Amino acid sequence: MKPKYKKIDEEKEENDDEDEESLILPASLTAKKSEDFPNWMSQILQLARIIDNRFAVKSMFVWMPYGYDMMLRIKNFWDIQFRKNGIKEMYFPLLVPMKYAQQNDTWWNGFKEQGFWAGQKDKTDFILRPTGEPVMYPMFSLWIRGASDLPLRIYETVFSYRYETKQTRPLIRDREIGPWYEIHTAHATKEDAEKEIELAKVMNDLIWDFIAVKPLMIKKPKWECFAGAEGALEYYTLMPNGRVLENGSLNNLGQAYAKKFNIKFRDHTGQEKYVWQTCTGNGERYLGATLAQHGDDFGLVVAPNIAPIQVLIIPIYNKENKEKIIDKARKIKNILHEFRVEIDEKEESIGSKFYNSELNGIPLRLELGEKELNQKTITAFFRNSRKKTAFKESDLVKEVDLSLKKIQLEMLQKSADELKAAVVEVKNMKDISKIASERKIAKIYWCEEADCYDKILKSNEGLELIGSDLKKAEESSCIACGRKTSNQAYVASSY
Repeated sequence: MKPKYKKIDEEKEENDDEDEESLILPASLTAKKSEDFPNWMSQILQLARIIDNRFAVKSMFVWMPYGYDMMLRIKNFWDIQFRKNGIKEMYFPLLVPMKYAQQNDTWWNGFKEQGFWAGQKDKTDFILRPTGEPVMYPMFSLWIRGASDLPLRIYETVFSYRYETKQTRPLIRDREIGPWYEIHTAHATKEDAEKEIELAKVMNDLIWDFIAVKPLMIKKPKWECFAGAEGALEYYTLMPNGRVLENGSLNNLGQAYAKKFNIKFRDHTGQEKYVWQTCTGNGERYLGATLAQHGDDFGLVVAPNIAPIQVLIIPIYNKENKEKIIDKARKIKNILHEFRVEIDEKEESIGSKFYNSELNGIPLRLELGEKELNQKTITAFFRNSRKKTAFKESDLVKEVDLSLKKIQLEMLQKSADELKAAVVEVKNMKDISKIASERKIAKIYWCEEADCYDKILKSNEGLELIGSDLKKAEESSCIACGRKTSNQAYVASSY
């Protein structure tokens, strides 16, 4: 019988609330990543047991142990970075009182249509947190009184809730978002807030390297930032279908929220002033990006840093030598105790074990049979390159250590190379859509004026000018109006 699975129409937007049909997946990976990425992603997340998407509430899934282990390793890494830099972890309530939600009308107008409403029967006194500002900032106004209370630098790792009406996809666009972190800071001066953004860039660079992904970092147009904000930087990651995914933001909020929530302090002269604020955040999309970028038609390719199992030992035996080979495999596991190592002792065929190790993206597979036992070697299979080599048993710890580091670096380099190859400089307006249709990102000269922004998007329906490069280029002509500019921007198909 032909295996059944629910096919996803990538272009379709779903605006209904009907329960989705139960997802019936094939026993094996049937979708090709290069040909049908949405269905490849849907299948692999289930088959590799990253999540179970069959929960009865649309776009709210169950994190499975294998996937949640990866997510927590990313979280643990950002915890280390934040704490090392003096940012304290807190927790704020999930429920947002309406008086807080409506305190910043711009924020409220942006989120009220996506709100999950809550309260006692027949009442809607609260919404579930879509972002942290309306629960955090009323408390900031109570805590901050004088210059000695600044800077205030805190973060929380939570789940947030938005009633998304567009096509939802796990780890890309969900209604239950998370786990994700939000860093919120308050400062006495604009300069201190700008320094906080620079620190956030450094910390994010470390997180991206940790998950072996090279993102595109851009500056958002002013009209797409929070009202009254000084500016915003955003990360975008390239997906296999040529689309880009917004993947984290660094927002210099200026004094806009301070004025809405009355967050003031008295300086050393006794003068009352509004604080300067920043907020930055990201979460599950980190995992979505690394799994999407590195996987292939055989399954996942998991970066060693986040792999629940870094090394899988597969004993190859028959009835006569089973006991001695399994015994040897267990000794090797003990030798490799500093790594995350498992032995596959299931009563399955070797072919099935190999298939599952590749499907699950285990970075390094060690094969141990009679031949290896006699030669005092181990056959190593590298998941990212799908190549094999032999390790001397006497050098095993060193070889495994070097191999995992090599795989991590190769995966990061692959991500950087793919991003570089995907960005194409475009001089003519008519070529933008052509480049996007080839699953690439158009890099254009843009004068940063709103009228030219509108012209570019009007001429390239369905695409988004996601923002500008952080570095100024040699001066050239704006693609829309011909005015001289040194600003370059990116246009792409986005989620």
